[in-house]
Amino acid sequence: MLRRVIQEPLFQFLFAGALIFAVYNAVAGDATEPSDDAIVIGDAEIEFLRAQYEKLWGRPPTDQDLPPLVREFVREEVLYREGMALGLDQDDVIVRRRIGQKMEFLIGDLAVPTEPSDEVLTKYLEANPDKYLEPPRLTFTHVYFNVDRRGDQARADAEAVLAALGDRERAPEMGDRFALSVDYAGKTAREVDQTFGAAFGEQLLEVPVGQWFGPLESAYGLHLVRVLGRTEPRPPEFDELRERLSADYSFETREAANAKALERLTQRYEIVFDGWTPSSGESVD
Repeated sequence: MLRRVIQEPLFQFLFAGALIFAVYNAVAGDATEPSDDAIVIGDAEIEFLRAQYEKLWGRPPTDQDLPPLVREFVREEVLYREGMALGLDQDDVIVRRRIGQKMEFLIGDLAVPTEPSDEVLTKYLEANPDKYLEPPRLTFTHVYFNVDRRGDQARADAEAVLAALGDRERAPEMGDRFALSVDYAGKTAREVDQTFGAAFGEQLLEVPVGQWFGPLESAYGLHLVRVLGRTEPRPPEFDELRERLSADYSFETREAANAKALERLTQRYEIVFDGWTPSSGESVD
């Protein structure tokens, strides 16, 4: 029976084909294309791992550092592929957002502006003068009244001292000891706020110069304040601003280019509303 099967032409044809296939695989060896399930670690992957390592540690990896990096790369690739096969990327807000962010970075890389000339930056400054005004600066002294110690009497005490101050340039001894400085020079309203609390510096912009005024409330208590000097807002010199202007101009140019690129991409898609429509006047573009 076996002999008869072996002598069959069909068997001999199939056997010869199988033999040729086996010989081809043995000879071709690594020359065959990797399957879809293969994880290829080639020069490009190794260079990527080297660059990532150097960026993190500030030095290139040694030969001993590479094997753990490759193992971690394979581990991440396996988990990524298996997750994608299970559809774990579907309906995941974090994944959607992360991919969207990476796409924004790719678009941004394609829209890197050239270094702007001084002429371009001058025109940019002229178009945005208020953005670069040097803010007013305050020079002042104050008398402090501790509300925690004086209680409800603190405001009455401050008003009594205000009436007695007259033309004194400074009088810290007429109030309570203040943990920070009594005198300040050349401070912006924001810098004053950082010391005394929100809106304190803004109030000093309205206080008459050269007169005692108050009491004003801060995060610490009450204060009588004498503003000794206040500069007016002024446009800074171009040389002072050049680096900042260049950064701002490049950022705005990149943002505008990104917006146009995203608009072109959006136009490839048809936006279909199924069961919901925007309110009148609203846009989803």
